[in-house]
Parts: sequence; structure tokens; C-alpha cells
Amino acid sequence: MTAPLADDLFFLAHDDRTGKRRLHERAAGLGLAGAVLAELLLAGRITVEHGRVRVLDPRLPRCEVLGPALSDMVAEPETRVVRDWLRYLARDSYASVARRLLGSGQLRVVKARLPWRADTYEPVDINAAAWPAARLSGPIARLDPLEPDDVVLAGLVIATGLDRYVFYTASAEARQYLERLIIELPAPLRVLVLETETAVGEAVLHHRM
Repeated sequence: MTAPLADDLFFLAHDDRTGKRRLHERAAGLGLAGAVLAELLLAGRITVEHGRVRVLDPRLPRCEVLGPALSDMVAEPETRVVRDWLRYLARDSYASVARRLLGSGQLRVVKARLPWRADTYEPVDINAAAWPAARLSGPIARLDPLEPDDVVLAGLVIATGLDRYVFYTASAEARQYLERLIIELPAPLRVLVLETETAVGEAVLHHRM
């Protein structure tokens, strides 16, 4: 992949021109938490066994997103279920991924015009921000193979409800193909995607009540 998975999901979760967020704050946080866990899993630092996160390699990455996340997992005396880590990491995942993108020069802060509104972010390069969606939607429409990282990213897109923006032109056949790719993921990644979808669904339901 050309960028960390959570960075790609951050761009997918925002309008690539205006930077407006497409998801409720909690759903965005949980989706990005799932992406952070996926980055650690794909890097061989953690795994998921019987619905729980287990650290495989405690060496902390030199990354302002992955380092603190793995540090917390190493410090935890007992393994936690995936959903607990999703909820925990969701508290800071949006801000931490935004900081990583700001640090790499891919985002800029847009100061709020009104004092009671929060600052927002917009992409420095609109084409770069739009690339993750194009990279996923094109191959899915053509039923082409996807790299495992991109299958996970597509799974998180569905888990968070972003598929209505990314795969809105996908045919029924293309959606079935994507579902099959997700089902065929290695078990730890498949469980992570499904747990993220469940956590997001619970958060959205709670928000509506």
C-alpha cells in the first residue's frame, strides 16, 4: 500500500474536496481504531485469537499512532477482547491519525470561523485524498484481485457504512465478490473487521436512542 491503512481510512471518512466528515464522531473513531489494530496485525505485532488481542512482538514502532497503541497493549497484564480495544483506542484514534497526516504534510488545519466550533481538516492534495476510494472501487467493479491490506480496508469501509460513498456504483455481483474476499481473509483480520462492524453498529444505535 502507498499509505498506512488508517491514513487511507481517514481520507475515505471525509469528503476529498471539503474535508467534511462523512461519519458520526464515534463511528469514525471506532473505524480508525480498527484500522490501527489492523496495521499492528499486518505488521506482525499482534494477533487475534478466540476474539482476544495478543501481543506477538512488544517492540514499539517509531510511529505516533502505532507506538502508543502497542505500548498500552504491552502494559495490559491480560489480553482483552477485540471490542474492548476498539472502544479504548477509539477515544484518541481520530486525533492521533490526524496528527500523523498533519506531520506528513497530507492534511492542513482549517480554523473555525466561530469560537464555539471545532477546527477541521482538509487534504493538501485532493487527488491523493481521492486515491484510496479509486484504488478500491475500480478493482472491485472489475472483479480484480486485491492485496490483503486493501481487502481489510474495504472491509472497514463496509463496517463503518462508508460503502455508500466508496462502492455506490458497485453492482450486486461486485458486492458479492467483495463479501467473498472479506470472508476469505485470515481469521484474525476477518474477526477484526466483523468486530469493528459490530462496535460501530452499537455506537450508531446508541446515538439514535
